Amino acid sequence: MGVLSAGNVLLDMAITTATGFAGVLLAVVLRRRTTLSIRNLYAPAAVGMLAFAAAAIARAWTVEMIVLPLAAPWVAGGISGRRWRIADLGAGDELRAHERARRWAWQPAPARSPGERKYLRSQGELVHERPWPARIPFVPMTAAGAGGARLPLGQGQHVFGVGATGAGKTTSARRLCAARTLTQHAALFILDQKSDPGDIAQMRRLAAKAGVPFILFDPEDASSDRWQPLWGTPAKVAARAVEPIKESEPYYYDMLCLHLDVVCRVLHAADRWPPSIPLLIDTCDPLQYPAILAIADGLDAKHAVLKRRCKRHARYVNSPKGIEDLTGGAFRLEVALGLGGREMVTPRLTPGGEAVGVRLIEAMRQRAVVMWCTHADTMPKQAAAVSVLALADLHDAAEQGDAPWTLLLDEFGAVIKMAAERGVAILQRGRSHHGQVIVITQSVADIEALSQLPGLLASLTDNFTAVIAHRQTSPEARDWLAKMMGTRGLWQHTNQTTSHGQAHSGQGSARRVREFRVGADVFATLADGEAVIYNVHGPDPARAAILPVALTDQEPERIGTSARHECEVLVHPEETLPAVALVGEQAPPSSHSDPRTV
Repeated sequence: MGVLSAGNVLLDMAITTATGFAGVLLAVVLRRRTTLSIRNLYAPAAVGMLAFAAAAIARAWTVEMIVLPLAAPWVAGGISGRRWRIADLGAGDELRAHERARRWAWQPAPARSPGERKYLRSQGELVHERPWPARIPFVPMTAAGAGGARLPLGQGQHVFGVGATGAGKTTSARRLCAARTLTQHAALFILDQKSDPGDIAQMRRLAAKAGVPFILFDPEDASSDRWQPLWGTPAKVAARAVEPIKESEPYYYDMLCLHLDVVCRVLHAADRWPPSIPLLIDTCDPLQYPAILAIADGLDAKHAVLKRRCKRHARYVNSPKGIEDLTGGAFRLEVALGLGGREMVTPRLTPGGEAVGVRLIEAMRQRAVVMWCTHADTMPKQAAAVSVLALADLHDAAEQGDAPWTLLLDEFGAVIKMAAERGVAILQRGRSHHGQVIVITQSVADIEALSQLPGLLASLTDNFTAVIAHRQTSPEARDWLAKMMGTRGLWQHTNQTTSHGQAHSGQGSARRVREFRVGADVFATLADGEAVIYNVHGPDPARAAILPVALTDQEPERIGTSARHECEVLVHPEETLPAVALVGEQAPPSSHSDPRTV
């Protein structure tokens, strides 16, 4: 070859080198940014190598110089890509699955949602970017609006919130509740264990903004609205009434269920229905059973079976064992509820003389904002009992209300020991009956530490679709949150050193490891008002500064000063049964007399 031929060779080698680098770049793009397999490069590479070999055998040097740069990208890309493919297959876990799922060029691309992407980042990290599901409404939680962190709204989209005192968890809950109430016109039920006047004022403003009634149940407030949690069939009323002592007093729970079932059936048959809590607590006393027998004796013949059952039950009630059990059970129920003499569960008298109380079914249908102030700090047992009764009432109301509703369990850790079972039940009921539940507690550790129920945290977590985590200082809580929000796989490289660690030998190893998507230490560094938001079906966890909801100071519609409201139902006015004299005795006057007794 002459000088020109040597120049041509050099030029050809330069072009071949450039196309080879292009081939490697193509392999990188195919591996990191597409679902196409590197194997798509194998066939063109094989054809190029065969053509080059054939030209060399035929001594067709001009053809060989043309074939070489044309084959170089396929060969270089195929060789480098094969090495990466073998490494990915050997990595196991999701990287192996991702590599095996790659497709040939003629196969259709996998079906994905608009905006969904799956690609590899540096260190072999497999990233699956998922856009917010179009079917799930959401509320923006930051000043960035729809472009920032968000939480889901709607049926079954339960949210778990944690945060130390003052970290901002109540601010987050208020924003979520306001969005659900104002945009989806859902009734709102709040179990507020702190009974904070600021929370009450905020819920008043929310009800006024939504144009719905505001209902406040507060055992410490003489102007409290009147709650009627006893409704439905006699069996359901009996079971719901003794629900607050189910966990703490299982023996008395069973005895009272049996006794109240008889009592409720008699009251129902005698049109003394529905009873108020003061009346039902009064009828628990075995000394009042003669009055029940007297009412049963006055029933017509169609209630003959019930009358016989009452007489048989009298043998147990009048026995020493029955008197001991029922007296102890009635006392424990009254102590647990702490409601027998309180205005909150005493029917309200309207100007027309009707005895009425708020029933949650009607409140749900009217999209009302209903708030219980339980005063858990000063009355922990009564607060737990009220919470259990409220959850039991709402659980049954959701089945018949046929309307969207939201439940906020604020400071749930204060009552979780008694209310744990009902808490899980209401989460499950909400998934199929238009409900969204927001559970707020100070620490992840509260769930099992306060309830003494191992596995409860996992059971609750399986029902949540989103978690909003404010500052957590407990190492156990931080570790749990980090694990719950997931991990990602990475290649971890080690380098062999020489000269006592002063230099690298050029040799090393690589192994597949996993690291948390959100490090545990992040949760301890969150400022007040900051949180990490995690959505099961949405994008990766994100750190965000929560934007407080702003509501103007307005007064909402209230009930309790005029005729029966649409949120109220008629209640039987008696708070105690008329005393009945025993045979051969003069009946003592009732200590529970009331001018409304009929």
